[in-house]
Amino acid sequence: MSGSTADLLLHPVRIRIVGEFSGRERSAGELAAALPDVPQTSLYRHLGLLVAAGVLEVVAQRATGGPAERVYRVAEGADRVPATELDGLSADRQRHYFSVYAASLIETLAAYAASPGARPSVDGLSYNRAVVNLSEDERAHFTQRFAELVGEMLAVPPAAHRRRYHIASSVIPEPRS
Repeated sequence: MSGSTADLLLHPVRIRIVGEFSGRERSAGELAAALPDVPQTSLYRHLGLLVAAGVLEVVAQRATGGPAERVYRVAEGADRVPATELDGLSADRQRHYFSVYAASLIETLAAYAASPGARPSVDGLSYNRAVVNLSEDERAHFTQRFAELVGEMLAVPPAAHRRRYHIASSVIPEPRS
C-alpha cells in the first residue's frame, strides 16, 4: 500500500468497515457480526490497518472471560480523503477510486432492495442527479453548507427510534473548456 489516505479508505473491505462505524462505537465482534461475508482474519487485518493509521481509535475496553474486548470509533475527520490528495492522480487511478466508492453504494442499495418489506416511497430511498452552474465561490459555499448539514446529522446519536440512512454525494466538475 502506498500509504495514501485514498489507498487506505477506498478499499472494498475498509470502506465497508468505516461505514459500519459511522456514528457508532463497535467492538471487533460486533463488526464481524455486521460483515459476516468478510473472513475474520481479513477483517482483523483491515481493522488493524485502520487503527494503526489513526482512522479508528479505541474508546473503551470491555471485560470478557478472556482478553479485554476493545471498542472502536472513527476518529474525528479521519474517514475522509483530503481533496488535495486527489490532485495529480491519473485518470485510471481516479476511475479506480470512484469505482470502489460507487460499488460500495451499489452493495448498500442491493442489501436494502433485497430486505423484506422494502418500500422505497415509505423508507425514504432516493437517488438523484442534478447539474448546476456555479462560480468557484458558489461551489465553495455549497460545499461548506453541505458539510455543515451533514455534520449536524452525523452528530445525532443512534437510538431505538432512529433508523440509519446512508447519505452519499458526488460533485464532479465538467472538464474545463
